[in-house]
Order: sequence, then C-alpha cells, then structure tokens
Amino acid sequence: MKLDLHIHSYYSKCGLSSPKSIVKKAREKGLGGFAITDHDLCKAWNELAQLAKKENLVFLKGEEIEIKEEGKTRGEISGLFMNEEVRPASFDETVDLLRAQDAVIVIQHPFDWFRKPFKDLDSAIKKVKAIEVFNSRCILPSMNKKALKYAKMHNLIQMAGSDAHTPWEIGNAFVECDCNSEEELRTAIMKRKIALQGKLSLPLVHLFSPLAKKGIIKRL
Repeated sequence: MKLDLHIHSYYSKCGLSSPKSIVKKAREKGLGGFAITDHDLCKAWNELAQLAKKENLVFLKGEEIEIKEEGKTRGEISGLFMNEEVRPASFDETVDLLRAQDAVIVIQHPFDWFRKPFKDLDSAIKKVKAIEVFNSRCILPSMNKKALKYAKMHNLIQMAGSDAHTPWEIGNAFVECDCNSEEELRTAIMKRKIALQGKLSLPLVHLFSPLAKKGIIKRL
C-alpha cells in the first residue's frame, strides 16, 4: 500500500485542496491511504474520514504544528494517528500533548532553508525519533539529501510525504508498506518496515500558497 503522509487541505491558510479533490486525486494516483496534516488545526478530519471510508482508503488524522518558543518559530512537527487538535506551543509542550494521545511524531522538512528549518535539531531528536527525509516541496534536492544523511547518522525513523497544498501535488512522495489498516501502518512505521519513494514538485507550486493566503484563489 502507498500512503502520502503529508497533505494540506484548504483549511490551511496556504492550502487550496478541498476534501473531495484530495480523495479523488489520491484514488487517481493509486494511493491506498493518506494523512491530512493541516497547519495547527483539524477542521478537515470529519469530512475526510467519511469520504475516505466511502472510497475504502486508509485515513490518518494528523496535524502540522508550529513550534513557538520565546516568540520565535523553532520549526514544525507533525502528529499522526491523532485524536484531538493541538495548538501551537513550545516543543516540550507539543510533544507531551501528542504523546498523551499516542500520536506518531515527525519532524518535518528539517533542512528547508526557504521555509522553516528546525532549530536545535540535535536536542529535538532526544524526544522525537521520526524525521521527514523526503518532502516534495523542498526546492533543492540537497535539502532532502541532508535530512536523509542526518536520519541515518542518528538512526531515526525515515518518513516521506508530498506536503501537497494543491491537488496535483498529492502522491508525489509516499511511504509504501505491507499493511491494510491504521494499526498495521503504525506498526510498520515503528518497526521501520516502510519504503520511501518520491519526486520533487515543480517550484511553481509555491506560487499558489500566497494566492491562497490572500484569498485570490480559494479552492481547487
């Protein structure tokens, strides 16, 4: 089964994909499931859960959360297999809240200097053991290569996702494993029995996020 574990809907201020278009594109791309990881909210969960169920797709409730410390952004981490929303907070607070709901925690695009590179990564991996090593929205291949090298050096669980903010980005990166349910996927991730595949999205896709934020384009 192929699963894209990093997707945004139009509930993210910088996203444009409607729940219906996400499920439709997931099917077209041959995915067996996906995770929704909107920025700092979970408004798409219920609708996507229903749509995914109708299409027999594995659906993971997730969220990409901004880490704020002393008024500055430290980076972003995602929770997967979540039950309730987590608001932006410090790293320790966020990790504790995600652990309380038994979420799988992932450090996202740690070396993407054009977005939000993760500060003090060496300290963070003492608590978080999964890291995204392929993100399709990284403009430079070297950003993902550096993440992969870092993950291998520190024996971290390696993850991948498209980071799609538009429908046509969905499935550009994914994990692949022998699983048919959420729990089987969780087990495969924690036991590192997943394969990663992906390609970079065209840099042009980054133009759509500011258009979404300004309300010039609202949904696709």
